[in-house]
Amino acid sequence: MSKQIFLLTLALAWFTCAPLWAAPQEGTELELALKQAIEMALENNLDIVVARISTQAQEENTFSARGAFKPLLSANFNNLDSRSPANNQLIGAPTLARTTTAYNFSWQQQFSLGTDYSIAFENQRASTNSAFSSFNPLYDTGLSARVTQPLLKNLHLNANQQRVIVAQNGERVARYQFEQQVMDTVRDVHNAYWDLVGSMRALEVAQRSLELAQELVENNRVQVEVGTMAPLDVLEAEAEVAAREEALLLAQEAIERTGDTLNRLINDPESEHFWDMKIRPLDEPAVTAVEIDLEASVRTALQRRPELGQSRTDLDTRHYNVRYTRNQVRPQIDLVGSLLFSGLGGNRIEREGFAGAIIDEIPGGYTDALDQLFGATFRDWTLGINVVYPVGYSTEVAAHAQAQVEVRGQRAAIRSQELVIIQEVRDTARSVETNRKRIDVTRVARELSQRRLEAEQRKFDLGMSTSFMVVQAQRDLVQAAVNELVATIDYTKGLVAFERARGTLLDRDNITVQ
Repeated sequence: MSKQIFLLTLALAWFTCAPLWAAPQEGTELELALKQAIEMALENNLDIVVARISTQAQEENTFSARGAFKPLLSANFNNLDSRSPANNQLIGAPTLARTTTAYNFSWQQQFSLGTDYSIAFENQRASTNSAFSSFNPLYDTGLSARVTQPLLKNLHLNANQQRVIVAQNGERVARYQFEQQVMDTVRDVHNAYWDLVGSMRALEVAQRSLELAQELVENNRVQVEVGTMAPLDVLEAEAEVAAREEALLLAQEAIERTGDTLNRLINDPESEHFWDMKIRPLDEPAVTAVEIDLEASVRTALQRRPELGQSRTDLDTRHYNVRYTRNQVRPQIDLVGSLLFSGLGGNRIEREGFAGAIIDEIPGGYTDALDQLFGATFRDWTLGINVVYPVGYSTEVAAHAQAQVEVRGQRAAIRSQELVIIQEVRDTARSVETNRKRIDVTRVARELSQRRLEAEQRKFDLGMSTSFMVVQAQRDLVQAAVNELVATIDYTKGLVAFERARGTLLDRDNITVQ
């Protein structure tokens, strides 16, 4: 039985041994360090892909909003050919024939200040058989400019500018959400990796425990045959074997479950062996003491947590909406001005009398119209003020009141979120300290359980104990070993949870989100 105790002791000292779990032959086996698992997750995890696409969509939304301030160049070309019967003598021909060709260009743009301007260059060539025409063909050109400048409402704060600010803040929120998703995925990879390590070590303990129970059965059977033990002791040992076979099955199932979780987090779902990949972890949890400065950790969390970054950005958006809606409550007073230059050209026709025969035709063309246009011989300009003032309780006033309420609500939500984060930092820090102490306590408990089993075995060999007492001592030692294993894994995962609560988990793994 001393050999049996040695085998169990070897299994329980899991943290000093190399991995003993052998992966099944089917599928593909992958030896993987934790750093490699994280790198694979950053490349393949679908949740990160979705968050990345969402960020890109928000970037495009910002570009779209900024497009409102891009200049708009337009052009149109058309030709009209008309034949219509004369319905009175003033038409100038029995059948009026007209051909008109137009080619126009315009440039329009709005600035964030609210200024809106447009420039138009219009050209028309017209020919007709009417006796009342003084030019044939006629070239008519015009160059116009129009400017509208808000003086109160929409000055600096207009609908297009508001859409840009909201889109920019939406892009910032999407980046914070992407960082949060990366952080959560890295945390989940850490946890899944260590859960898989713990499951494999638990399987080793279950295997050794089963072997020891089987050896006890064989030993009891020999003693029954020689008459030094009652058959009941064999039944007790066989019942223990069955119980430990069940524990072994559960341990094997736990390995498959935790392996599936890690596969889902890190592997490419399009890969051939996505669910069949058998991962063999290479890293062991390192139990190192960590000094925690709780106050500094809380300050760091309030500065670094991406969730708070999202909420504070939302608050910035709501502050801007208050300013925007306050501006919209003001009267609309716009300064409006326009300037028009025009020119005419073409073959000038002189007739005898009123609508008489052509007696002379003075050649001309499009250049004559341009000379008049750019010579500023003919011009029109206007300058005025447009005023619009809503009477009574307007929708703008209601929108401003609602924006103020939303700011107060968002401030309260941020404060509540800060309290939750502070509690999370305190809880995870406390958990780290507790789990570190659990490791020491469970190690002592395992050592004492091992000594108790050795003593119980010696008493059993001398006939001073029963098979039941030996089995119970074995159970206690297995449970103590499992408790030590769980405490070590919990401590390792607790450190990850603490870094996640502080918002510094990516720094720990040297990951930069851009």
